[in-house]
Amino acid sequence: MAASDAIRPACPPLGTPGAAAVLRKPFPATLGPQRGPLSTSANFRWALTGNLTYAGCQFLMSTALAKLGSKTVLGQFSLGLAIAAPVMNLAMLQLRSVQVTDVNEEYAFADYFGARIIWTILGFLVIVVGGIIGSTDRVTLWVVILVGLMKSFDSLSDIIRGLFQHRERMDFSGMSLIVKSPTSLLALTGVMYLTRNVVLATAAMAVVWASSFVTYDLRRAARMLPSIDSEPSVHAGVRPRFQSDRICRLSRTALPLGIVMSIISLQISIPRYVLQGYAGAEQLGCFAAVVAPAMAGLMVTTALGQASAPRLARHFATDLRAFVRLLAQLTALSAAMGVALIVGVYFFGDLILTLLFKPEYAAYQREFVVVALAMGIQFVGSCWGYGLTAARYFRIQVVLTSASCVATLIAAFILVPRHGVMGAVLSVLATSVTTAVGFAAAMFWAIRSQRSAEAASRADTHGFAEN
Repeated sequence: MAASDAIRPACPPLGTPGAAAVLRKPFPATLGPQRGPLSTSANFRWALTGNLTYAGCQFLMSTALAKLGSKTVLGQFSLGLAIAAPVMNLAMLQLRSVQVTDVNEEYAFADYFGARIIWTILGFLVIVVGGIIGSTDRVTLWVVILVGLMKSFDSLSDIIRGLFQHRERMDFSGMSLIVKSPTSLLALTGVMYLTRNVVLATAAMAVVWASSFVTYDLRRAARMLPSIDSEPSVHAGVRPRFQSDRICRLSRTALPLGIVMSIISLQISIPRYVLQGYAGAEQLGCFAAVVAPAMAGLMVTTALGQASAPRLARHFATDLRAFVRLLAQLTALSAAMGVALIVGVYFFGDLILTLLFKPEYAAYQREFVVVALAMGIQFVGSCWGYGLTAARYFRIQVVLTSASCVATLIAAFILVPRHGVMGAVLSVLATSVTTAVGFAAAMFWAIRSQRSAEAASRADTHGFAEN
């Protein structure tokens, strides 16, 4: 990986007087009932609570569809996610991560919000076209469109949660997820129970997500922004700014991360596409049930990464030793969670599948163990991914995730026709291994490069002092 692969932090060079001033600049105090940013531990607790609530409700939605509907219904919903998620992840451009690591605040929130609105609209239109092309019946088409609408409102909510995260107020971000997750679960379950219609149930979820965005996210951001920003003419509440030159520059900066997240989402979807093609919606529903509980565990590492991202970014720019120490702590915690998941699934996997779904799902105990192993590896790899993002090494992640996606595609086409659901979960394992190895190598290179840059900076400063 060459140095040109990295997009360096948007702050003055290390060792210059401006860098310390920028990174020590305190956040304004008037952020709500509690003043100033929260501690890392408090941010983690809120991020974990919000993400676990969200993941738990998402998982229970799969359970509700399985119990109140059929394997085909669960497969239709899973296919809707498989079509909508990669498109919307690309359209989101991971502007939230760019916003959170923008330590010098090169762009205003209005710029991020404006860019997100434009790209979300384009993403939704692509999802509609993809649904028309990829759906085999009218019910599946409507599910795809409605899932795309849900993802669109979640995309707008996400950029506002990025504002909360940047200000190190994960309590606001966590509450955003806590507000919408249980209500959307109740809406889906209630409508599904009354109508047994997956289209109406998905529509009810879309209404809840839209209402949560309007009633909580926008209102909370509107109360936060005027008290933070010193230029009210520039930051007029939560109104977006549509300046084409700024949106284009911001989009170019964020595009590599958007591609990365789209590829990651595609990786998750590839086994579903192949399984749907070779075995049909029923087997796809079984695969979705096996994967859902283990995938929920990723929310914990997501919470760790979100809570630590702003400080990881500052540490990488000013204190590499602190960066390495914090990253090592995150890695150790993630590895411990991965081991706990694998052990729990090995001994109790069949019971878990029986309780959460139906007794016939317990036949997929072996597949469940393989998925747990894959997720345990993914827990650790995701920490290194957060480290690379904090260091603003965006472009190299495109190369690494592309290679991992190719490995997933090859594994799926070789294994799924022969082994069905087991082949699909083995392709998930291939994804986790290749991603973790690649991210580990890139993270090692980034740390070594930054260490060399710091040494050169100290040498230059010492030579200037002697002169």
